[in-house]
Amino acid sequence: MGTKAGEFIAALTERHDVIVIGGLAVIAHGFNRPTKDADIWLDPMETAAEWAVMVEGVCSRFAELSIHTLPGWRQVSGKEIAEAADQVGMVRVSGLDCPLDIFRRPNEFPAESFAEVLSRCERNADGTWLPDPIDLAISKDLTNREKDGHDIRFLESKVRSRWIELLPTATSGEAEALLERFVDWQTCVAALRNSDAAVREMALDFLREFAAEGDPFSQAILDDRMIPPP
Repeated sequence: MGTKAGEFIAALTERHDVIVIGGLAVIAHGFNRPTKDADIWLDPMETAAEWAVMVEGVCSRFAELSIHTLPGWRQVSGKEIAEAADQVGMVRVSGLDCPLDIFRRPNEFPAESFAEVLSRCERNADGTWLPDPIDLAISKDLTNREKDGHDIRFLESKVRSRWIELLPTATSGEAEALLERFVDWQTCVAALRNSDAAVREMALDFLREFAAEGDPFSQAILDDRMIPPP
């Protein structure tokens, strides 16, 4: 991300929370891949009109910027920005070092979930927020883009590794919270190593569900071929 785009985002963070999403967030989580633009989720505020005024106001502080939206990346201003925020969920600011997509409603998230997602974020040094890897993966779901598929697999592998560390010693409440957020047969194997029978039963319930859906690894575990000792 270039200096001018960074300055623009810094202007947004003066009064509102900004969550970095898209490729920059994936890179911040440790995935080495290129990106040609910047994506942020700006506090949706009470109304799309209020949000639009904020975006246009910050744009006015910089020279030669324009605001666009889909379809066709048509240029918009005034009330059209609020309409775009309602209908498309985002606008693009052009004229910076790189295109900056500002979301009021990212993929797979309603605007109202901003506070919940923010509660799971980590603060970046520049005052923006980095979403947890699960929320970031959700924002990339169902896009049918190959690069998003790669991003999701990386983010899930990061979560899986962390869950495998935590589940063998988690309390039943902690395990329930973890498995509600992310679960697969490998995390179930980790949960089966827990000495708490309630945690092991949670894992078995998920494995039965996965096996019923045709997962051979889950079925093998249920057949006692792969169950580790607690």
